[in-house]
Amino acid sequence: MWVHIVVFVIISGCAAAWKAGWIRLEGLEKKGRKYFFLVSVLGNLAGLAVTISSGGETEYPPGYGIIREEGVESQKELLVSVDGGEAAPVRLHIPEKEGTSSKEEESQDEDREEEMVRSLRETADQYNQERNDPNYYYLPPQWEGKPLRWSRPGETSGSLLAGLSLLAAVGLLLKSMKEGQEIRARRMEQLLLDYPGLIMKFTLLVQAGMTVRRAFGKMAADYGKKKKKEPRFAYEEIVTACHEMESGVSELEVYRRFGERCGQIKYKTFATLLIQNLQKGSRYMGDMLEKEALEAWDERKRKARVLGEAAATRLLIPMVMMLGVVMAIVMIPAFLSL
Repeated sequence: MWVHIVVFVIISGCAAAWKAGWIRLEGLEKKGRKYFFLVSVLGNLAGLAVTISSGGETEYPPGYGIIREEGVESQKELLVSVDGGEAAPVRLHIPEKEGTSSKEEESQDEDREEEMVRSLRETADQYNQERNDPNYYYLPPQWEGKPLRWSRPGETSGSLLAGLSLLAAVGLLLKSMKEGQEIRARRMEQLLLDYPGLIMKFTLLVQAGMTVRRAFGKMAADYGKKKKKEPRFAYEEIVTACHEMESGVSELEVYRRFGERCGQIKYKTFATLLIQNLQKGSRYMGDMLEKEALEAWDERKRKARVLGEAAATRLLIPMVMMLGVVMAIVMIPAFLSL
């Protein structure tokens, strides 16, 4: 039972820590936390139900008799406490109903059991020989003048189920964290790749005479028409910014939120340019945007060069394997012809 209490304490502590903001796991989303609590709580409740239904440790009264089954020999794993001391496990051999005594395999028991356990077995066999009851196998009330307390071990399936459910919940939590980190990494990578094209298109629209607000609306409308199955996070944020402006949020706040949601330094710089233009006005905003676009394209070229070098490095392994195959094709017939 204590295992279930410990599991409930752990779950409650995690819930309180998450709510208070003491635990911050990078990449973990709300869905992952939900699965963690759902699996751990339901698994612990199921284990608790198994523990309650199977019952805990059962203590036998002094001189208790275990029913013998006709034609069936069995073994019982019991706990015995000598003179109120710590309980130790003892495995008793229960003979079939026709038998009057039990013979143990001493060669095996001597390697596994301690001297006290063997003595307890002998005492139990001698006690039953004296009782000579073919229907019951009795548990001796005392050993070497010391009182014995016999009991049956409690079922551990419920505790095992609770522990496994907690481990499974932790596994789901780690899996959710890893997936969240991978999604964030893909998002950041996609934002960097889309930035040069986005800033260039925005610069062209502004230089053509559009206001910043209209340029955002134009880009959002074009994205909606050509939207593919896989979303582009940068343009999704532009669409969100347009919805915010339509709902009455000030442009300055919209641009600030846009930069924070993107989370990339380049997008924050872009948002800062828009905010400065809105607050102070800038005659040279088009030139500044064009300079930013050129720098973004240069950065993308460098990124593409790095990715190309990495791809070439990964191709070395299959190329070496193919070289080995070609050498085998050439050399094996030459060796066979010798």
